[in-house]
Amino acid sequence: MPRSRGLAQIILAVSPADGLVAVPLGEQYRWANTALQLTPGFERRPDGTYALRDMDTAAPILRALADTARRHRVHLFGGPRPYLGDYATALAGALPGTWMVKVEVYAHPLWQEDLVPLLWDAGELVDCVEHVRIPYAAQLTSGAAELLLVERPGSAHEYLLGAFASGTFDDNYADPQAPTSAVLPPDAAHAASLVAGRFLPAYELAVHERLLAAVEVAHGRLEELHATWTAIQQSGRYSDGTLLDPATLGHTEQQYLEESSAEWRRLRPHAAELLTRTRPAAGPEDAASLDRLHQLLHPGADSSTWPAPASSRAALPPGTAEALRRWRTDAPALLRQARATRPVGPAPTARPAIPAVGKSASPAALGRAPRSR
Repeated sequence: MPRSRGLAQIILAVSPADGLVAVPLGEQYRWANTALQLTPGFERRPDGTYALRDMDTAAPILRALADTARRHRVHLFGGPRPYLGDYATALAGALPGTWMVKVEVYAHPLWQEDLVPLLWDAGELVDCVEHVRIPYAAQLTSGAAELLLVERPGSAHEYLLGAFASGTFDDNYADPQAPTSAVLPPDAAHAASLVAGRFLPAYELAVHERLLAAVEVAHGRLEELHATWTAIQQSGRYSDGTLLDPATLGHTEQQYLEESSAEWRRLRPHAAELLTRTRPAAGPEDAASLDRLHQLLHPGADSSTWPAPASSRAALPPGTAEALRRWRTDAPALLRQARATRPVGPAPTARPAIPAVGKSASPAALGRAPRSR
């Protein structure tokens, strides 16, 4: 693996499918591109790599590439490891379901930093992406997950596989429920059995637990806001005993609706995803509640119920209070079913693929509204 950041480099890897694959990279990766473009025989591909397909002519072409690279101050690197894209394709083909494979080249060292906020990992992968040069990676995508595969730094044969966060979350760094990336062997068929038997079940369980925790916390906040507002309505006083006049009471109601509506906008995508995972296993006693929640969480063409965040008090949707009432009525059924239908996770007898590696804010109460002058 190249270590220098300031020069242009080309990594060469053998591919049974494509011949010889060349990957240009480095802070001056354009010099590496130029060297490859000036060397007859290399074909540029859409992912930024180059392929030399006719291996019978490889020897003179590689000598020409070495001469051209030297003139353009480009360093060449190679090794016994096969091209990552071939391993990723073989791995994806052996996994259950349908997976798409895409190779991404992080030619400039800074480009790999874009992966850090997207990765959802508590293991070696995210640490390597943060601190070690990762020149390229393969993304494996199915309807259930999006995974990242890289060559394991410091190993000539092993790979690291981890997950991107599920679509409803965007704050993934150091998340306590993140799954742990897996160390995979060079044999793709063996690696696929480890991924299917341990990593993917652990990932599915982690997604479920994260969604459930997010919905539980947000529901608790909504309940606390509602309890505070109900107490104010019934007593006509703040918790410190201060009386409210009608104008101040109206302002406090508006504040309650705004805070509750904002909390719901954060909650809704997590609740909808959790419902999708929970709904098929619902018992008859909760089926009606889950049906009503499905209608609430998927309003279809009627987008007026949940518009974009209000920019002014006048823009607050008129149905907010009723929608919050509907959520509070049926949410306990969703939480009860989600707790009861957790994925089983990896089987304890499965061969380990994941090595051992060694937030929620309290609910916010409704604040006291400022007095009108």
